[in-house]
Amino acid sequence: MKVDDYKLLVTLHEAKTLRQAAERLFISQPAVSQRLKSIEEEWGVEIFIRTKRELFVTGPGERIIRHAQKVVENENMLKEYLVAHEGAVEGNLNLGVSSLIGSTILAGVLREYTRLYAGVNINIQVGSSPQIINDAKDYHISITRGRQVLNKENKLLFTDRHYLVTPKSLVGQDNPPVIEFFSEPVYIRMIEKYFETRFNRRYEPQFSVDQIATCRALLFEGVGVTVLPEIVVKDFDKEQFKIEEVIVDEEPITRDTYISFDKNVMELPQVEAFIKVVKSYIKNFET
Repeated sequence: MKVDDYKLLVTLHEAKTLRQAAERLFISQPAVSQRLKSIEEEWGVEIFIRTKRELFVTGPGERIIRHAQKVVENENMLKEYLVAHEGAVEGNLNLGVSSLIGSTILAGVLREYTRLYAGVNINIQVGSSPQIINDAKDYHISITRGRQVLNKENKLLFTDRHYLVTPKSLVGQDNPPVIEFFSEPVYIRMIEKYFETRFNRRYEPQFSVDQIATCRALLFEGVGVTVLPEIVVKDFDKEQFKIEEVIVDEEPITRDTYISFDKNVMELPQVEAFIKVVKSYIKNFET
């Protein structure tokens, strides 16, 4: 049944006659009578007993009328809500984020976003950039490093330089242990070349980790040295670490970070708002 059919039943119940119901609904009395007949046929029961003076609701009709009243009430409440919240940023937001972004700027971005848009429910998947790119169809927005997502809109957020970070306790030590943070092969090959030209030694990591938090913890315990992007070392205490930019063939190693999405999801206000917050946060973060 359509909502208008439920409204007809509620109006008949309130008006008590076909004529008065027709006047309230601005339709003819025969049209009201015909629609009521069709509704009763659909339910398979008589809803009203018709007399010359007024309509009387049957037993089954009482239950149907109560149901109709709830439908009409919910319809009105929904319309009022939509009018009151027109343009509001609400709904669900699915994010796929590289682990490095998840452990650096994501918390700050979400703090600002939820402060502005408390009505949005956010689901976050954190993983390696290849994992997030592979599952990009599952997210409204992806934030990844290195490669763009095929068949998506890709916007450059920032470009990182990279640095060799050495705990002060290991400075001057020959062949200190090396910690390798999981990354794509092309990036690892550049680090290998850097070690060979800078230290005249092969790049042979003793530790391989896939979480930046683990890499940081090993660094702060003085376990070894590692190469990290600028976004990670930005706030490192230079009293604790020696930080040297990684240069290969007289060029810095850089990596791009992209925010990716389908063009049509920008019609969702929660998506558009998140992208604006991310860009604003990055701008302030870099200054």
